[in-house]
Amino acid sequence: MVRVSPWLKWSFLAKPPGVPRHLVCNADESEPGTFKDRYLMEFIPHLLVEGMITSSFALGANLSYIYIRGEYFYVARILEQAIAEAYAAGWLGKNILGSGYDLDLHVHIGAGAYICGEETALLESLEGKRGNPRIKPPFPAVKGLWDRPRW
Repeated sequence: MVRVSPWLKWSFLAKPPGVPRHLVCNADESEPGTFKDRYLMEFIPHLLVEGMITSSFALGANLSYIYIRGEYFYVARILEQAIAEAYAAGWLGKNILGSGYDLDLHVHIGAGAYICGEETALLESLEGKRGNPRIKPPFPAVKGLWDRPRW
């Protein structure tokens, strides 16, 4: 398996001025027998929240989502608690720590469809549509969530 650095992936992100960006974390983990993401979310959720904050800042995203499978409802509550704690500590919200940077982070619970593990089907589901894969191109880095640049 070839590992690609986030920097390389992010370099493909479209950069039109004034267009909002979103970061979407695929925590669907719908592949049978996989539990690595669930462990992270269940036992060290602040690590994921901190990674979302750092990545959102680097990408210039002000609204980000963690998409989690429906069967992980109890894990979603753990993440929501960690996010609430980050808001209370000033790491999320308006003018984070006086930096002028704003970020809102939300957990979105999917319907448990296996196909929503695929990135474009996940975006369709997040938009409230049926989780069907999109035709590529355009790729999600150019036309992602709500047809805006995303990574």
